[in-house]
Amino acid sequence: MTIGRAMIAAALVLAASQASAQAYLGGSVGQSDIDEQITTGLITGGSVDGKDNAFKIFGGYMFNRHFGIEGAYVDLGEVSYSGNFFGTPVTGGRVEVTGINISALGALPVNEQFSVFGKIGLFLWDAEANDTTGGAAFSAKEDGTDLSFGVGVGYHFTRNLGIRAEWEMFDTNDADASLLSVGVLWRF
Repeated sequence: MTIGRAMIAAALVLAASQASAQAYLGGSVGQSDIDEQITTGLITGGSVDGKDNAFKIFGGYMFNRHFGIEGAYVDLGEVSYSGNFFGTPVTGGRVEVTGINISALGALPVNEQFSVFGKIGLFLWDAEANDTTGGAAFSAKEDGTDLSFGVGVGYHFTRNLGIRAEWEMFDTNDADASLLSVGVLWRF
């Protein structure tokens, strides 16, 4: 009789956790700030502007109210630079940084509408640089896989429609890139 009760209790817990499981899709816009170290090897002196508009498209699955996984396409915008490369002038420099982010997400619901969350994962990034060095066109590409993490808050207007604000940090070799964004998500 005890085994039967345990099986019924396990089935009820499983059903309850499945009832709170939800997939979601969304998009966010914001501002990125990429460290000037991303231009190492491109210029030896000059100016770097690592702030730009950025966006991401994301989707995920919450296994229950507290734990889920999330994947995102992240476009961190461009870093602009100019200056010199060992005395040779460099003009019109741009480094574009994009990638796929895969994270584990932990959430703490404050009430039915409001929650805070944190995430940690891997950022599979690509960086493409283009400039004019000494009058000649130059381009280079680099990619890698590095750590990402973030924190945020979410508010759900309805069971399906919500907004979120978050801050994320992405490592790209020696340069860190942060993203502060606001977005909309649809749970189904």
